[in-house]
Amino acid sequence: MDLSVQQLRMLREVSLQGTIAAAASQLGYSASAVSQQLASIEKQTGVAVLERLGRNVLLTDAGRALVSHADVILIELEKAQAAMERAAEVAAGTIKLGVMESLGSTLLPDLLLDLGEAAPELTLQTQISNISIAIDEVRSGTFDASFILDYPAVPAERDANLERLLICLDSFRLVVPVDHELDGTVDLSDLRDRPMIGPPVHLECGLTVTNACRDSGFEPNLVHALDDYPVCLKMVAAGAGISLMPDLSLHSVPDGVRVLELKDPFARKIELVYRKSSADRPSIRALVAAVDRVADRFGLDRG
Repeated sequence: MDLSVQQLRMLREVSLQGTIAAAASQLGYSASAVSQQLASIEKQTGVAVLERLGRNVLLTDAGRALVSHADVILIELEKAQAAMERAAEVAAGTIKLGVMESLGSTLLPDLLLDLGEAAPELTLQTQISNISIAIDEVRSGTFDASFILDYPAVPAERDANLERLLICLDSFRLVVPVDHELDGTVDLSDLRDRPMIGPPVHLECGLTVTNACRDSGFEPNLVHALDDYPVCLKMVAAGAGISLMPDLSLHSVPDGVRVLELKDPFARKIELVYRKSSADRPSIRALVAAVDRVADRFGLDRG
């Protein structure tokens, strides 16, 4: 049996994503290429590693056993890569970074400039990350690092094999139409029965806002459940309601709205996550240092 690292990565990604198509998309292959490689595993070993259920797939017992060994093998390979990079002491190569939209439109341009100056031989590739599986994507090697959101209502998973760097505490503000009666520093209880705009409660951000309102003794009157902050801002400007939104979503506030402080503010955490096995790589050290510098330059609340 002579399995390749590529095959192990593919099988592990399928175990995370649940479908061959999703795994192929994350790894940058076609679905047919992934299917062929997985079929090759089964041909080489004589053992089925996948059970197909419609469009979804499940790992067999043999598949799960192989993935557990793949995790160990890929971690050791990363340690070997880190050792080679340390010997060269040059931050070079390519880093794949998972990002979210709010950071992509604020910190990311400055991060690219900073990293370009500090480590000109290093290439940074970015991709919008699905918040719900960002940690899995770092753990699996899909990303070398990723920004994640840690909400008080739904704390992000802790993993002893991952490092986490706090980028900022992203506090929520109240956004109201420019001619709204509320002004100054506002108590959350003053929002009782007022029409509100924001993410639905089944999303982490929506649940965080809902819990904050409940702690103040009322259920939010969510008349427009929208998972798009720029759209929410436009709806507020149009007078459709008020909204509780995190700072990083307020980098570009349209005319017709005011941003107010809360008497008892609450916040989500934005963190950078990367594998401990890669922490000594000069390229990862360069990325972490650049993120630190940019966050400081933006004057973010570092906790």
